[in-house]
Amino acid sequence: MEDTKKMTASAMDAGPLRLRFVGNVCHVSAELKGSLALDGILAERARATGVMTIPIRWHKPVEFEQLFGTPHKGNDLSEGSSWVDDYVKKLFARAMAKKVTDIHITYMGPYAEVSFRRMGLIQPEECLDGAMGLMLIRGIFQGGRSQAESGFSEYERYDGRIADQSFLPRGLFAVRLHSEPIQSPYIPGPGLNLSMRLLFDTTSVSGTLMERMAALGFTREQQELLYSFSQRSGLSVVSGPTGHGKTTVLKNIMEALARSVPTRNYYSLEDPPEYTILGVKQLNVFTKAVSDKERERALLEALAGLMRADPDVILLGEIRYLEAARAAVNAALTGHSVWTTVHASSGINVLARFREMGLPLESVCSRGVLTGVSYQRLLPILCPSCKRPLSSHKGELAKDLLKRIERLYPKEEREGLCLQGKGCKACDGMGLTAQQVAAEVIPMNDAHLVELVRANAMEEAQRYWVDVMHGTTHIAHARMRVGSGEVDPRLAQERLGTTLDADLEGI
Repeated sequence: MEDTKKMTASAMDAGPLRLRFVGNVCHVSAELKGSLALDGILAERARATGVMTIPIRWHKPVEFEQLFGTPHKGNDLSEGSSWVDDYVKKLFARAMAKKVTDIHITYMGPYAEVSFRRMGLIQPEECLDGAMGLMLIRGIFQGGRSQAESGFSEYERYDGRIADQSFLPRGLFAVRLHSEPIQSPYIPGPGLNLSMRLLFDTTSVSGTLMERMAALGFTREQQELLYSFSQRSGLSVVSGPTGHGKTTVLKNIMEALARSVPTRNYYSLEDPPEYTILGVKQLNVFTKAVSDKERERALLEALAGLMRADPDVILLGEIRYLEAARAAVNAALTGHSVWTTVHASSGINVLARFREMGLPLESVCSRGVLTGVSYQRLLPILCPSCKRPLSSHKGELAKDLLKRIERLYPKEEREGLCLQGKGCKACDGMGLTAQQVAAEVIPMNDAHLVELVRANAMEEAQRYWVDVMHGTTHIAHARMRVGSGEVDPRLAQERLGTTLDADLEGI
């Protein structure tokens, strides 16, 4: 305990720990020799990677700075200093340059680790001294830049938001904050994890609705279906896991519609808006509510007011409860085009999700209510400059996956399959260049499909959509992308959360 106190006291002047992991080698600045924090980091990394010993390469402080750009002098961590603002601004700028979607700061006691999510994958970015990491998380929540709940404590879950445009780099609309206490083996109290979602005010796609959907990875048939949804009044639902691009799809649909038909009135209701949507009147659902139920009630009150504002097309935030689902259906029944999101495990299961909320399927399936549903997951796209042919690296695949590939793809098609490369200049060392969807889009305009859903025969509805309506499941779409050499089959299964033939079981 005395050693821990000494370590924490010295950490107050330490600033970022001068170490970097490059492959399996830990590069360390010489002044860290004998550091308890370094010992803790190496032990944790060895445990996480299953490596018995982490090789260390020592550098003089000036040499380390030249190699990795980290000053060897400590930062001022005194109360009231601006080091948190300075550090966070540089962190956001670095993250934007690397096309990062999420930043995590994980405090473990003797050390804290900063990691980036790029192309859907978590990568370690920087190690900090533990005291600095904890003060950084506290400073982010308690500083004047954050719109957060008062009384921050590392012992409780907290949410917040940074939306100060004078502080954020150009192109970053806001940063969503969420902290959770976690277990740490190094300290008697809790560790802490801060997750920061970067919300950009621009996207890399433009053009018509179909051009935008093509750029996001939808097939031609799926593009046409989504376009057909936009041409009718009714409820259109986009579903998928958190972090798999639902909001990006809706943003691009709304922007494309506002641009192509500017004579209509476009509104969004969000708590709060995540992105700037050009051509859309974005309404912030102002609430200090803590529970989801209270937030839903605030959304309903805002929607009731919006219906008096002469809307044509409405984008609703995520539907979680019965009252909001019923309000969305009522808005669709009154002749409006309504777009929203729901958490579900597939397109057809969106309907099952409504039923679980307590919404009768008869009302969802009423004529003129539901135009269609979609489901998506994001897949990382391989860098064309450094991807490697699977045929030359079969030994890297697990035996069960290799057998699955041999069953799914004829021999001549297997020649086109590829694996993630080691990284190059073109992909900034990632081996990946972008993320695109593996999706399914289901129109609800077939009478028999609607009757099956109304009868709660979801499995039969799924088979009918695939076998009779010739629908493409998101897993089948992923198989297509693997078969074209765009996606590593290992990454495809990881991001799908299931096997590449899961939708073929029993067929």
